[in-house]
Amino acid sequence: MLLAAGLPNVADGHHQQSSRYEKYVYMRSTELTWKDNTFFKRFEHDLPIAARCVPEGEAGPEIKVRDTKFVYFSSCRSYKSSDLGTAVNEINAPQQMDVGGNIGQAWTRVLHYRYNCNKNYENCRDEEQFYLANGYGLWQWKHSHNDDLVETALMKNIQRDRPNATLPCTESYC
Repeated sequence: MLLAAGLPNVADGHHQQSSRYEKYVYMRSTELTWKDNTFFKRFEHDLPIAARCVPEGEAGPEIKVRDTKFVYFSSCRSYKSSDLGTAVNEINAPQQMDVGGNIGQAWTRVLHYRYNCNKNYENCRDEEQFYLANGYGLWQWKHSHNDDLVETALMKNIQRDRPNATLPCTESYC
């Protein structure tokens, strides 16, 4: 789940700006299983994952994150905490990619989320790649561990500008 600048203020229905959200897009929580979104991990401090504003046609800057502490949730209840070592995140310049399915070619940026890195932000043991198509969002995801591809997912039948998931646990987004 990614959060960006200008989060809506649910209480009064107005658009809310916070200087904390102006510089980065953050990850607040992430699923433990794709089949049940009441099982997730929530970062103690929102994890900066990409620059909020990136010049058109260019890659974003590398972001190094020291604090990756998070809490595990099961059926919306916390049960233990851990961390991901240090993390290094960046987003590539857009390029045309074949999204396949009902879309075909689309401008796509690949977000690289590297974690379980050492204290010098090197030798990251894990990397997740999020393929984000302009106007469609996530269409492909890959996870590598020690440079070996261990899991991949290809989203099918994507609809332009239409989210297709809900978040039943307020702990995952508040």
